[in-house]
Amino acid sequence: MKLQIETRRMLRGRGELAYSQHGRTRRQQRCIPPFVIDAVTDYGDERFLGDGSRSCSFSKRSWKHFCRYMGQAIQAYEKYRNVYVVMAEDGSIITVAWRQ
Repeated sequence: MKLQIETRRMLRGRGELAYSQHGRTRRQQRCIPPFVIDAVTDYGDERFLGDGSRSCSFSKRSWKHFCRYMGQAIQAYEKYRNVYVVMAEDGSIITVAWRQ
């Protein structure tokens, strides 16, 4: 848990992200901690989906960049490399999921 607190402090610190009800439910159901969503939105690659929404996920390159920033401690969280986030035009989280 200590890593999560330190991670939130080191990332952009834009405050608490806004979630839709669906996004909040999916985050809890899929056991994705908030610090991972911050990391994906800050360091992941962004793709525009055409209707004003966008998707953020880690590529090999963006994951390496994030690991260099975080250091050795992040290796224990390798499984979160496959998380993606869909955000609305206003920046609120529509959903979060695992890439298969």
